[in-house]
Amino acid sequence: MCGIAGFVNKSVNAFDESLLHRMAAAITHRGPDGEGYFCDRENGVGLANRRLSIIDIAGGSQPMLNDDESLCINYNGEIYNFRELRTQLESKGRVFNTGSDTEVVLRAYETYGIEAFAKLNGIFGLAIYDKRRNVVVLARDPFGVKPVYYFEGPNKTLFGSEIKSIFTDHSLERAVDIDLLDEFITFRYNPSPNTLFRGVKKLAPGHCVEITANGCSGQSSYVPEALPAVQEISERDAIEQYRELLRSAVRRQMVSDVPIGLFLSGGVDSAAIGKLMSDESPMPIKTYTVGFPGKGDFNELDDARKTAEMLGSEHHEITIDAKRYLDFFARSFAVIEEPIAETSVSALYYLSQRASEDVKVVLAGQGADEPLGGYHRHLGVAFIEKYRPLIAAASPLVKMLPRNDRAKQAAYVASQKDEIGRLMAVYSIFRPDQKEELIRDASRNDVPARLAGLYHETRKLPDLLGKMMYVDARMSLADDLLLFNDKVTMATSLEMRVPFLDLELMRFVESLPSDLKVRGSVRKYIHKRAVEAWLPAEIVHRKKRGFQTPMDEWLQRDLAVSAKNLFDETGSACRRYFNLDFIDRLIGEHQRRRENHQRRIYALLCFELWHRQWIDRRPLDPEKLAPKAYPK
Repeated sequence: MCGIAGFVNKSVNAFDESLLHRMAAAITHRGPDGEGYFCDRENGVGLANRRLSIIDIAGGSQPMLNDDESLCINYNGEIYNFRELRTQLESKGRVFNTGSDTEVVLRAYETYGIEAFAKLNGIFGLAIYDKRRNVVVLARDPFGVKPVYYFEGPNKTLFGSEIKSIFTDHSLERAVDIDLLDEFITFRYNPSPNTLFRGVKKLAPGHCVEITANGCSGQSSYVPEALPAVQEISERDAIEQYRELLRSAVRRQMVSDVPIGLFLSGGVDSAAIGKLMSDESPMPIKTYTVGFPGKGDFNELDDARKTAEMLGSEHHEITIDAKRYLDFFARSFAVIEEPIAETSVSALYYLSQRASEDVKVVLAGQGADEPLGGYHRHLGVAFIEKYRPLIAAASPLVKMLPRNDRAKQAAYVASQKDEIGRLMAVYSIFRPDQKEELIRDASRNDVPARLAGLYHETRKLPDLLGKMMYVDARMSLADDLLLFNDKVTMATSLEMRVPFLDLELMRFVESLPSDLKVRGSVRKYIHKRAVEAWLPAEIVHRKKRGFQTPMDEWLQRDLAVSAKNLFDETGSACRRYFNLDFIDRLIGEHQRRRENHQRRIYALLCFELWHRQWIDRRPLDPEKLAPKAYPK
């Protein structure tokens, strides 16, 4: 696992090798084990790599050239089927000089061109300089586990695993893309190819882009057929195939030349992975859990401890209080770079920091909920589609309920007349009427191109639930959860792998009908039925908690006061772009428990802290969020 960076000059620009070194230095945390550079001054191409050594520690240095130096790869990722691909390529006459998966990707491109990317079962963000065509090709893995950013400027196009590399070019202006502010307020993140930085783009999952001295091509998908046809299959056969594919995925992703651990929650997903890891490992696996003081849905420590005892793992747990949580939260946007409003970021950072003391690689249960129907919204959509007229008719009564944001959201979703409108309503944290009050300029409520494109790909699916799970696996998963997971784990030089997104497993899961995923009130039905053979019923059927925090409580108390003070400051970002009277009303209603505005207030707070870090360049003193009197 590594970090990549580089640039392609336009013809008028001189080659700046010092910039290349600054770009690499900015992402040292992604690869503390080594660095490498490639420069083609004549054609204005520079590549920089920071390496975290995991496979072929001695032979996998980068950037890596092919034999005639017509190709050079700069690669961040892990390819789990690289041994099978190597065998195929050797049968075609390719000769290998190392045992690394990096060389397999290089030889695959040498043989198949861009079509090679669809053959890679793994996670990657890469750049390949193809001197034969005088082009740099960027590519991101099919489900977006690894990010790739790029910025086309007047003199050069810059790219990298992280935005901070791009902004080591001090000539670049840092500014908010006002046209995308409404998009952030809608989703609490910006879907690919957008970021909230003006001019900075990120590759969509399963896409590539070509860069020449003339600039960038449009992004294009390299996935030949993204959506498998829904198959008719018996429940028994589905369970058997699912078990075998999940076991194979975990086995593949345990390939490493360094120790591997597991992020263990109290839920069924990480427990299933832990059981399969234990079956494959001759030694007890290492597991890691984070929690908060006290009892509640935000604390999974007891459940995770019971699971660890069942697994016989070497278990490690940490507890963080509000002061510690908010200390990193105030600094977190230097790490995650985009204003992603997810409350679990700080907890994940401390968990990653602890795990990195022992291992370089962890497996995690991320990626099971989106394609298997694991969220409340999946159950909600199935219910709404069945009873939509009744729910819409009950809307006036629902609006009178105190704090029941989930019921009010359901009524809003049910009121939308077409499917894509209901999808937008499910994902929106601010409704259009709220955005009209919030945003100073007239807000835009169009469906973003990314969502519209993904929805179009689902046109042959028979139900909205199936369409939503397809979109989730390629939009909110990639550009929200996986994006901050990558940034936070790599900030501690830790690689996170996600077996549930194995390509063979995902192809099978996405071919299953919706009633094998959500049945009645049971979410992830086929998953739970399959792992009943491996895990006690107590673990399989535990209430899903997710990676929660006490944010709702905190925003009713001291943190609400801290947030209001920040928003009210002269020169605050929220004062610049939003209506403070409306924000004050949200905070007041939340404090008095009249409404649950947690997600909305938190998203605005994230935007404020991100703006201070990246646009104003005056990061917040953590003490302003965590005063001494803050409750523990």
